[in-house]
Amino acid sequence: MAYIREVADPAYENLVAARRGRVANILRIHGVEPEIGRGHLGLYMAVMFGRSTVSRLEREAVAVAVSAANRCHY
Repeated sequence: MAYIREVADPAYENLVAARRGRVANILRIHGVEPEIGRGHLGLYMAVMFGRSTVSRLEREAVAVAVSAANRCHY
């Protein structure tokens, strides 16, 4: 559950759902500023799914390690 106010922006949430299949809380909070959310979504998609010498599994492992270091439980 996010501690930041969530604002439903149907156009933004539809975009996220179309690209990701669902709208995670970290992306949903960007409904407050959908333009920022679109930028974050683009960055996320490039980092996690773009062409790279780093495998998808390795990217997820880095994400888990960073979340643990930040005491982030999602």
